[in-house]
Amino acid sequence: MILQQNAMSSELDTRPRFASNGVNESTLHAHRFLLRAGFSIANVFAWIFIFEYFYILSGNVARAFAGVVILYALAQIITIVATPISAAHLRRGTKHSIIWGAIAAAGAFVLLGTILSGYFFVDGGSTSFLWGIAGFAVLIGAYRALYWIPYKLTRAATKPYLRMGSYFEMLIALMPLFAGLTIASVPFAAAQLLFGTAALIVLSAIPVLFFEDARERFSWSYVYTFKQLLKRKNYGLVLRALLDGLQGAALFLVWPLAVFLIVEWSYFTLGIVFSMTLLIILLLRGAYGWILGSVGLRDSTSVHVVVSVSAWIARFAAGTPFGVIVADSYSYVTEPERDTRADPFSFEQASDRGAFLDEYTALKEIALALGRIKLCVVVFLLTFIFALPVVLAIALGVAAAASGISVLVARRGSTPTY
Repeated sequence: MILQQNAMSSELDTRPRFASNGVNESTLHAHRFLLRAGFSIANVFAWIFIFEYFYILSGNVARAFAGVVILYALAQIITIVATPISAAHLRRGTKHSIIWGAIAAAGAFVLLGTILSGYFFVDGGSTSFLWGIAGFAVLIGAYRALYWIPYKLTRAATKPYLRMGSYFEMLIALMPLFAGLTIASVPFAAAQLLFGTAALIVLSAIPVLFFEDARERFSWSYVYTFKQLLKRKNYGLVLRALLDGLQGAALFLVWPLAVFLIVEWSYFTLGIVFSMTLLIILLLRGAYGWILGSVGLRDSTSVHVVVSVSAWIARFAAGTPFGVIVADSYSYVTEPERDTRADPFSFEQASDRGAFLDEYTALKEIALALGRIKLCVVVFLLTFIFALPVVLAIALGVAAAASGISVLVARRGSTPTY
């Protein structure tokens, strides 16, 4: 059934749940823990590895930065092209899609680990290296297009697992620290971390075999899906996803690279910053909502706009590792509830919290990727005009503006219905 856009949030809590004995719920938790742990180790670090190797090849920080954002944009292009195909194949069942998505992600990290190990330099040049890096971007884009969690499974009862889940979240939060410590203390650790990440992701596919398969209907043809991006009735939905995509590229690519420069290229300090931020989020993320509710401001649009924009301004002002921790913690703890989920633990962003709901979920996923591409293009062009600190400042400013407008668009009273 196609949902009404303006009733999305209310219907999320009223759909039927799986009638199961708990196997689906427990296997979902096992799958998600292993997958998110792997991404927590290497999802951001992988792009930083690429940035560092581009710098070694070019000897120029700005060119290395431009190279990374172009590859990130390539990954988003693959996601856009493959998403309608992936959604259409969900009628065969979601289980195979999850498994193939995990295989694509694992293959991406294996490929990058192989590149960093030097196997692509057998001809003595950098051409093979560049092709291998492009292959990594293609596989990451394919993962994002393929990976859909069944909606009913995500809504299944999870109360028996909440306490254990908090311990798992703490373990995931410590993964960046583990990665930074490993890189700082073990020779050739980057490739080993990537191979280890791939192993965790492959292991995460094993619990999927025990999922109760779910078949999802996707009624749009390939071309018709892209035509919907331009339909007037979808303007609000597409605009919001584009704005969220702009923020996603800034949050999970531009900002981590900026933090890497702030900590003076120290992977160990970077790991500490990320892990400390995630632990603080675990401690405080419920307190902010309680405070807003107690003072009657939970639904205040003005408060959410001010908080969203000020979070990006805080990042702009952060010039030390401690400042980064404060800015990121403030941003994630105060983030308003929305259907586009930004997961700081796995450094991922997905529409409708990563679950497949209907055709409009696929449309939003495409618009998210388009938003990320837009910021990548802007950053790429600006690197040839301004100094890198200015480029970073402009990118964060664009994300700040996008965050405020996104809140306003999401809270408009008039939205289209279907």
